[in-house]
Amino acid sequence: MPAQGCHGIICRMARLKRPPKYVLVQRIALGLPGVREESHRYGPWFNIGKRVFALYWGKSESWMIRLPPDHIMMLVAVGAPFRPMRNGSPFWVYIDVEQMDAAMLRDYLTAAWRHTAPKKLQAGILVEEDVEELGEAFA
Repeated sequence: MPAQGCHGIICRMARLKRPPKYVLVQRIALGLPGVREESHRYGPWFNIGKRVFALYWGKSESWMIRLPPDHIMMLVAVGAPFRPMRNGSPFWVYIDVEQMDAAMLRDYLTAAWRHTAPKKLQAGILVEEDVEELGEAFA
């Protein structure tokens, strides 16, 4: 039986250690269109269809997001709380969620979602920033 206050797949997978800021990451990720959470033997994955855009990798005890390589290079250059993978895909980067507030985490998860989501899914979506920009343009 799941513990009080337990959320998502972590409750169903007793051997997994609860990732840092799991509930916040879960709430933000599942709030994006077309996202579902899946369990993996090393932690939760957040998918759009079959494509993963954010995951917790239990072996390294780190959250990872999928971004374009040029975006990753820029983040690393400015000293953002990220570290690139040593040997692996140029699209994945480790993020230090402990150094991020909710707004920063939402921005990066949304960027990862935009990089991964099919164009058809993105076409029908106006995100908060887009609505604010439109409002400023007509003010």
